[in-house]
Amino acid sequence: MSLMTPETTPTGSADSYNDGYTDGELAAITHLPSHRVHARASMADQYDPLYAQGLIDGYLHAIQVNAALMEKEQS
Repeated sequence: MSLMTPETTPTGSADSYNDGYTDGELAAITHLPSHRVHARASMADQYDPLYAQGLIDGYLHAIQVNAALMEKEQS
């Protein structure tokens, strides 16, 4: 019988903000509701504030880009 050891990832890494940003963009692209994104960010903030900030920034950026593209198409 072999034991499996859990693999942990360090928090607060230099890429933490970028990881959160990418996850936020993907959340917006997949139409994840705002309240769910904010809940994720709130939970993540306790452990990795940079990731949480990146998550919100990425989500808001993707929404703004999509709104601008739709506005451009309508005009």
